[in-house]
Amino acid sequence: MPDEKKTTMSVAEMGKMLGLGKTEPYWLVHKNCFETIMVNGKMRVVIESFEKWYTNQTKRKKVNGPPPGEELRANSYSVQEIADMLSLDNTSVYYLIRRDQIPTFKAETWTRIRKTDFEKWYASQNKHRTQEDREKDAALEAETLTMPEMAKELYIERDEVYNILERKENRDAFDFVIIADKKRITRESFERWYAGQSKYRKLSDRTPEELEEIRMAEKKKEAPRLEVDPDKPSYNVRETAVLMDLTPDEVRRLIREGKLAAKKYGASYIIRRENISWWLKQQKLFAES
Repeated sequence: MPDEKKTTMSVAEMGKMLGLGKTEPYWLVHKNCFETIMVNGKMRVVIESFEKWYTNQTKRKKVNGPPPGEELRANSYSVQEIADMLSLDNTSVYYLIRRDQIPTFKAETWTRIRKTDFEKWYASQNKHRTQEDREKDAALEAETLTMPEMAKELYIERDEVYNILERKENRDAFDFVIIADKKRITRESFERWYAGQSKYRKLSDRTPEELEEIRMAEKKKEAPRLEVDPDKPSYNVRETAVLMDLTPDEVRRLIREGKLAAKKYGASYIIRRENISWWLKQQKLFAES
């Protein structure tokens, strides 16, 4: 009659299997890392629960046996793994976890995220992308253009682009897609709209003489860069635009959208230095790759 399969082992056997000293095996038992039972007055470790624990931790390795953490790695990511996937640093990943309340758990002292929770979060946003999806995005971006790109191509202001898109006769003219959290116009629908109108002309359709006139006009519009003291407690819109490397109109838009705190005095805005510093820090944390 064949021997019954062994279902328990002594604490000493468990320690020897992991190459531990005399006291550490009992410390693991005290932490309830696995199930134990009493047999003839002696404590024994349930082998099935030990193996379950072994595949869900990475700190301790068997002297002779497979590497630890197989189940842990199969079902979850470390913060470093997510940082590598999204081309971020660990600080940025921890910020996302706090901001978006992504569920986490501890494996020993390390924070981990279950793959199902990460995938649910990843599908809920478009800003942060894996390398594989960035490559897919690049292919789609080649077939689309942003509103600023459309403005540049037609040599018009951005506001005029939005006016074009909002006109009743153009409501169904453009097809849109979302790529990396940005709304983009398909190149095919843009070209279709462009061929059906005569008011706007692309730069590529202008004569050399017209292009030279545009170049000269742009040169005349160039103004000396404003010198700004970086240690002032507060700034006006033009000074803020210099510090944030934006145009004054873009600064005003951020204020209107509530993305940049400012106080209004009459028709003017005053922005405190710490609010500018906060905005710049967020841009650094979530800079698009």
